Amino acid sequence: MEWDDIRVVLAICREGSLAGAARALGCSHSTVFRQINAIEKRFSTRFFNRLSHGYEMTEAGETVLKHAQAIEEDILDLERELKSKDQRLKGKIRLTAPEGLTNFLLLPHLASFYIKHPDIQVELIVSADDLQLSQLEADIAIRTTRNPPPTCIGKKICDFGLAIYATETYLEKVKHLDFTRYDYLQIDNGVNWFPPSLWTSDAPPRIIFKCSSIISVTKAANESIGAAILPCLIGEKEPLLKRVAPPFKGLTELWILTHVDLRQTTRVKALMDHLYRSLYEEKKIMAGDDS
Repeated sequence: MEWDDIRVVLAICREGSLAGAARALGCSHSTVFRQINAIEKRFSTRFFNRLSHGYEMTEAGETVLKHAQAIEEDILDLERELKSKDQRLKGKIRLTAPEGLTNFLLLPHLASFYIKHPDIQVELIVSADDLQLSQLEADIAIRTTRNPPPTCIGKKICDFGLAIYATETYLEKVKHLDFTRYDYLQIDNGVNWFPPSLWTSDAPPRIIFKCSSIISVTKAANESIGAAILPCLIGEKEPLLKRVAPPFKGLTELWILTHVDLRQTTRVKALMDHLYRSLYEEKKIMAGDDS
């Protein structure tokens, strides 16, 4: 069995479907379908039972999964070790950052990095998902968290401020209500920014609009549809939005992270140092600090 065969079987084991495996492998559903059928035919072994809800591993599939995970980890260890020994200020870096930070703050700092290091290419993954640095899905991650993964190393940039924002038009409409009873617009990307101390199960927030794009939620707030809990770095820059209450304290922090094995890679270190210094200078607006 070749590594390409193992990757296909491993992806289906993890995702439980051809569609999920295709996304993980970066190819089409039909390609994965042809590949797994060819692999099973070549080995005269069925690795999956085809069920209505997806693909379920057989005993042979579980055997491949066990060995494939060990092989994959060895290959990733090798790739990370080789990358850690690369002392050139050239080559590619995979950087991941959330949508809001990317569009409202990060891009000018990347532009200044390119001026200093024109031979380094940054591949930017705009996402707040938990990408696996250990699997080299990214080299550097900028994330809001209070508990960075133990396999990562990095620096806390600042406390990350969140506050309630709404237009004067909307606030005039609900001036008789406490802000806990407002209509809310929610960023629906797996990050729960509703402070649990403000709402109980008996009185949950009234959410009238959800969207995975923080930019769309911000635009909806600008249209006076409702109030939104936004990062201060976004809310403070929107001329139509007014902060309803002081920023919530202690909810989350902004970190810049890399895998421990990549901390000495020259180009990774150069970008991390540059972004840390640049973003640290913006800490007041990110924390929502008016002082």
